Amino acid sequence: MLKKLTLYLLILLSFIAFISCASIQANQRLNNAAEDVVRGDSINNILVKEYLQNVLMTPEGREVKVYTRKAFSPNNKKDSIVFHMFYAYFKDGKMEHTLVFTATPEESEFDGSWMLDAYTDTESFNSYIESSNIWEVEEYHGPNGETILDLVRTTNNILERLEKGYTFFGPASIRNLPWYHILWLTLVPPPCSPQVLILLSINKDNCTSAVFETIAWK
Repeated sequence: MLKKLTLYLLILLSFIAFISCASIQANQRLNNAAEDVVRGDSINNILVKEYLQNVLMTPEGREVKVYTRKAFSPNNKKDSIVFHMFYAYFKDGKMEHTLVFTATPEESEFDGSWMLDAYTDTESFNSYIESSNIWEVEEYHGPNGETILDLVRTTNNILERLEKGYTFFGPASIRNLPWYHILWLTLVPPPCSPQVLILLSINKDNCTSAVFETIAWK
């Protein structure tokens, strides 16, 4: 039993180390890459709000879908814990905008924001459409096999979340992990224990929790 617990702990610590290294790389891009620095633009939330309000005013021919992909780059591994999620809004069958809750650069006015057409989301979506799919993009279906989102309810949920002003917290999606992942995490000592992380994630989101907690299925 002790050997099994030790093995689980080693696996978890290796996982945490991987996340930390990948997050450092992602933060470097946020602070330096021109296509990612724009995530900190104060106009992002305004543009998102205006677009979503327009969707609600003219819902005819529109639909919204959710996609998952590799989290940080085409070179990182995608698994049941490490992945990225974003919305895509369509008009008459054509994708209009991607939408994501994203981390922001250090010098940004906001700590996290909603954003239309983040570079890696549009890039990964295009690779998915063009069949190369190096980001391993997949359309997300609900836990009970749901395939169609309720456009109005989902959009209203996102607008409500935006108004609440949630800030970004990488581990926020611990709130949405299945019980067996939580069970594994109980082996991790503080300050990374699930109880501590859940407390720290109050009024905070990451890209996945922002989807899981706003999505509405038909």
